[in-house]
Order: sequence, then C-alpha cells, then structure tokens
Amino acid sequence: MSIQIIPHVKQLMNKFDKILVDGLKQGNYSSFNELFYQYYSGLCAYVDSIVQDTAASEDLVQTLFYKLWANRYKLGIQKNISQYLYRSAKNSALNYLKSESGKKAVCLNSNLIDEPCDEEEFLRKETFYRKLEECIEQLPERSKAVLLKSRFEGLKQKEIAEMFNISIKTIKNHIWKSLRFLKSCVEFEISI
Repeated sequence: MSIQIIPHVKQLMNKFDKILVDGLKQGNYSSFNELFYQYYSGLCAYVDSIVQDTAASEDLVQTLFYKLWANRYKLGIQKNISQYLYRSAKNSALNYLKSESGKKAVCLNSNLIDEPCDEEEFLRKETFYRKLEECIEQLPERSKAVLLKSRFEGLKQKEIAEMFNISIKTIKNHIWKSLRFLKSCVEFEISI
C-alpha cells in the first residue's frame, strides 16, 4: 500500500510545483516565496557539496533565486521546477569553481606562490592592471605602438626600429619616455 502512495504524492508535488511556477510567471510573490522556502536549504546543501564553501553556496543560491524572480515573465519552465533549479544550481557552482581556479591561476602566475592569495590581493592587482591599461591608452600613438611591441610582444629594439623605419635611439627614447609616464600615471591614479 505504501508503494502506491508514493506515485500519488509525486503527482501532488508536481501539480503543486506547476501551480507555483504558473504563479511565479504571473509575478505572484507568494509563489516565489513558497519556492524559495521549499528549495533554498536543499539547493544550498547541494551547491555546498560541489564548492565546499558554505558562504559561497548561499550566495550562489540567493543569486539563482534573484535571477529566477528577475526573469519570471520569460521562464520556459512548464512544471518541473525542481529539475530546473538543481540544474541551474549545478551550473552556477561549476562556473564559480572555474572562476575561483582562474583567480588562483592569476595569483600563481604573478609570483605569489609563497604568499597566500586572497580575493583582496586579486582585486588590488586587477585594479592596478586596469589603471595601467588606462594610462597606456593616454600615450601618443607612436609611443604606445613602440611600447606594446617592446614590452608586450617581446620584439627587440632593432626589429621595432626596422618595422617603423626609425632609429634604435628613437625607439629607446620612446620606451624610456613611455615607462616614465606610466610610472607617474599609475602612481597618481592609485593614490587618488
């Protein structure tokens, strides 16, 4: 007898989920709230089993529900909201892990192997590089081109001189002036 009850319970749950999804699509906050209370803790536990970080898991699930509400009028879910939520949560968790491994790779590649790499350090470096790019954009076109060829493409001064049909001394002058400008520009930008 208990075996026959399970399909009926499952049918009732599916009908209830369909009612909630229909309400959500119509902008009914009570339906959204019920979905949140029904699935939030289970989704947090599921995401935490993937990312192994409780705070990050809660943030990811909250973001998932925020997006669910924000996109409520264009949802393509018919009735199985559970599958949709768990699939979305899994994708969010995997994207988070990919993002975190990218941050760690940046830290490792920037000679911080002996120091702990944290988010603050990553953001500080990201801000520095953004300011550096802004300062490079302020250089005169020829100086910028020479600097990029020298420092970022790794070309030798002789190769750059031949490319632009100017002397090596002029190349050295462009690089020296550009580096001096960048140093003062970045220091000024960061001190503000």
